[in-house]
Amino acid sequence: MEKKVIVARIEVLKGKEKDFLAIVPALIEGTRNEEGNLIYTLYQNPFNESEFIFYEEYKDQDAIRKHGSNAHFQDFAKNVQPLLAKEMDIQTF
Repeated sequence: MEKKVIVARIEVLKGKEKDFLAIVPALIEGTRNEEGNLIYTLYQNPFNESEFIFYEEYKDQDAIRKHGSNAHFQDFAKNVQPLLAKEMDIQTF
C-alpha cells in the first residue's frame, strides 16, 4: 500500500473561527466517505484559536487526486478564501 499523508495548516482571520467551523462539516463528512480516504481529522490550536490543522491519510496518490476534484472539496476551497489570514500551508508526505 502506498499510503499518503497530507498536513494542511490553516490560519483564519481573527473573529472568523466560527465561520470557518461552519463550513468544515460538509468537507469532513464528504471526505470521510471517499473510497480512498483512511483518516480525515481537524484540529484547532488550543493556544491560538485561529489556527487549524487538517490531518489526512489516503490509500494512494490517486485517492488524493480524486479528493481534490470532489464537489465538497471544491465548495470548501471557494468558501474558505475570504476567511483566510494567509495562504494555506499544505504538505504531502
